[in-house]
Amino acid sequence: MTLSSTAGIFLALFALPGAVTAVFQIAFLLGRRKNSSAIVALAMFWRIITFFARLSLLPLIGGIFFFQGWRLDPILQLGVFLLSAGYLSELFMSMLYEYGSWQKR
Repeated sequence: MTLSSTAGIFLALFALPGAVTAVFQIAFLLGRRKNSSAIVALAMFWRIITFFARLSLLPLIGGIFFFQGWRLDPILQLGVFLLSAGYLSELFMSMLYEYGSWQKR
């Protein structure tokens, strides 16, 4: 199995937990609607975009990497793998931070 195929599998697997955390963020912002300023509306808009991107684009990109990653040369496969690993580490740390903040509430 190539590096980009492995990255595609992990991207597709992290799509659902990432989307679930985005749903909880949206629910938290909707529950806190006392402040209806433009900043809260912009944050809500950003969370909705994040939800749809995590739910639809991550599996799509993961599928492309899984099925077409073998066609890349080895240096490009390494680059795709490192970029995906960086994104997944940021996504994982974000999910841990959000879970910790939910525990405090």
